[in-house]
Amino acid sequence: MASSGRSGSSSSFNSGVPPPYQTFTPTSAVSALTSESSAPPTPLGPLDLGPPGFHATIKLYEGTLNELVIYLGPWEIVGNGGLEPRRVVWQCSYAGEILEHFLPSDNPDELFPYTLHANHRRFGDPREMELYLTFLEPHRIRYTTLDGVMHDEFAEVKYEFTTIEGSIQLQSDIRRKDLIDWFDVDVAWSDTHRRTDAYGNVRGMGAIQRMKLWRDRYTTSHSLTFYASRLRRWKEYPIRDFDRDLRHQDDRHRRLQLDARGRRGSGSDSSQAGPSRDRRFSASSIFRSSSRQNGSFSGASSPPTPQSVLDIRHLGIQFTRNNQVQAGTGDYQRFMEQWEIAHDADAEFGVPFPANVVELESPVMNGISGVHSPHLPNGIGELSSPEMAALVEAADTADQDEENTP
Repeated sequence: MASSGRSGSSSSFNSGVPPPYQTFTPTSAVSALTSESSAPPTPLGPLDLGPPGFHATIKLYEGTLNELVIYLGPWEIVGNGGLEPRRVVWQCSYAGEILEHFLPSDNPDELFPYTLHANHRRFGDPREMELYLTFLEPHRIRYTTLDGVMHDEFAEVKYEFTTIEGSIQLQSDIRRKDLIDWFDVDVAWSDTHRRTDAYGNVRGMGAIQRMKLWRDRYTTSHSLTFYASRLRRWKEYPIRDFDRDLRHQDDRHRRLQLDARGRRGSGSDSSQAGPSRDRRFSASSIFRSSSRQNGSFSGASSPPTPQSVLDIRHLGIQFTRNNQVQAGTGDYQRFMEQWEIAHDADAEFGVPFPANVVELESPVMNGISGVHSPHLPNGIGELSSPEMAALVEAADTADQDEENTP
């Protein structure tokens, strides 16, 4: 009987019929689960894609229960310092909303927008890192709606743009310098901050940072900026302060070295004079230099070479290898191309204009808008004035009276 029971249950299980000792009712747990799974799924709610036409987003009270996403439209930079602070005024996507981003300095050269290195997103497009723009220090943010001021305090600024072009434009407007290109670097070092320490660890001035190339809108001069993570401060170096020729290149490791111009120990100085001559000083040489400055020696002298104001002798850079970009278009190759273009442009322009200088209109030169009188020799012109016009008219009247007198 036992064997027949086992065979019967086996046959009934294989045939799909429930065994006789189970109560198979519609209200059982199995039927309930079956009925729920067979019901049509609940439709998903609409996605919050934001209003159309917004350029970027920013989060207020991030990481709290009151976190708020603001959709930002066109922007405008207003204020010239002093009583009216310089700030970015955003027109938000909803009516009556304005977000003001107060810049911590009125000097554009002291403002540095920050974007991460491409290693933070290894499998994405390196250019898309420019979509996420931030600053390394808190800035004041004021958010105003129809109900009044909703936020007015210092906060960490994190913009997320919809296009790379929008991010580039805002960075350029904040610094008053056009962002030309950017390059991911593994490490940047100098003669004062070596690439490795005594134990062989990579140090330098900054590691895993994004270096950017700028062109000033007023002087058209180029400069390089990057965040020196080890020193915890920004570094900006004008292109004209370095030699054009890159004498130390390592294509295999994507390294190069920029030698400062006019610095003792740089490549240009070492080609003209040996290191022993650079270190040779004497009292007679000091007196000779002072006498030349006082004009004791006469004769033709060579024009002075531009001296560098840098505090380093060279700047070394090791660029990052990125497999997501096409071969031959990496940061190392692009940097060398942009370096030659920028250096040639600065050399062609000549001496740069002084920054932060306001030029007044030139006065009217003598003779340009004057009245040419036949009584003046060689047609010399004079500036028109009421006194001069009266004298000329009196002289003409006297001449006419003499001619009419018999």
